[in-house]
Order: sequence, then structure tokens, then C-alpha cells
Amino acid sequence: MGPALREQAAGARGRLTRERILAEAARTFNRRGYHGTTLDGVARALGVTKAALYYHVRSKEELLFQCHQVLIEIALEGVRSARERASSADEQLRLTLTSYIEGILDHLRGSVVLLEHGALTPAHQREVIAGRDEYERQLREIIARGARDGVFVSCDPRLVGFALLGAGNWIPKWYSPAGPRAPKEIAETFAAYLVRGLQRHPSADAIVPRPEPGAGA
Repeated sequence: MGPALREQAAGARGRLTRERILAEAARTFNRRGYHGTTLDGVARALGVTKAALYYHVRSKEELLFQCHQVLIEIALEGVRSARERASSADEQLRLTLTSYIEGILDHLRGSVVLLEHGALTPAHQREVIAGRDEYERQLREIIARGARDGVFVSCDPRLVGFALLGAGNWIPKWYSPAGPRAPKEIAETFAAYLVRGLQRHPSADAIVPRPEPGAGA
């Protein structure tokens, strides 16, 4: 490889970031499935060579694993931040859900990678499941405390947790980055509605972002 090509390859590697790679990989995995996705295809979508992509990831399986990991990082950081910023269970839950939904829509640009059976190595699959279970455990803990404190209605925290996660994880099925709603607005609206449905005494003036005049759904 000549000096010019080496310089071009180095420039391509420099333009790549973990967030950009995983955002494109997540979109491709969701559109084509794990077995229909190739590193060549992801590289082409990013506008770089496969060699430039190999500088950041070693295999397609590692790419899928990192997509799962970034979602878990976003989720757990959201819970940690919510607990630092608020003391009441309803506000903690609102902040937790807002962070999770906005992270899905913004950091991964509206993509959620589903765990495909047999796609990850056993070690990576165990790590992903452990991280997912830890997030669900912490979410249920907030819900259970809210019910004990009388902030939330009496409920099954496990079932309610599944319902909340299901509502959030379905958003990328219809979300478009080119649409009229920003990730933060969508996240705050969903979180406010979901938490309000659990509150024993919902506030009459709950803050829910209003649509802009003439804006579409």
C-alpha cells in the first residue's frame, strides 16, 4: 500500500467512532438479521473499507455483542443517574425510562438489536443476559418501592416492568430520525404517560411535551 492509500485508510479509521459503528451495525442487524449481515455491508454503509472497520472490531459476532453492550450501558447509567437526581420512586422511574428511550433513539438512532438464538458465543450471551437481568431487577426495585410507599398503585413489579420495557422497545419499530419528533421529546412524553399510569395520585399538571402546531404524529 502506497503512502497515499495508507493516509486515506488512516483517515477513514479516524472518522469512525464506536457510536457511529454500532448505530449503523444495529440498523443493519435489525433490517437484515444477524445471518444476513456482513462486515462488508456495514463497512459500505459507513463509507469505509472493511480493513478500516477491522481496525475497530474483529468479527461480526463481536459487533453484535457490542451493540447489546451499549444498550445495557445506557440502561444502567440511566438508573444510576435517576437515583442520584431524585428520591421519590415516581420521579426515579420517569428519569430512568426517559434516559433509556432517549438512549435507544439517539445513541443507536432508533435501532434495537434483538438477541438472536445462537448468534453470540455462550460467554457473550451469558454476559448480555446478566446485564439485561440486572437492569430489569433495578427497574422492578423502583416499581416495588413505589408501591410500598403508596406512590404507585399495588401491582406486580415484574409484570409492570415487562410492560414498561415492551412499550419502550417497540418505539424503534415506528420511529424515524427524519420525523418531526426529537428523541428527547419522544422519551419525555412516553416516560410521563407510563409513570402517570402507575401513580396512585397522578398530578393534574404532569409535564408532558405538547405537539408543535401542525406537526404530525
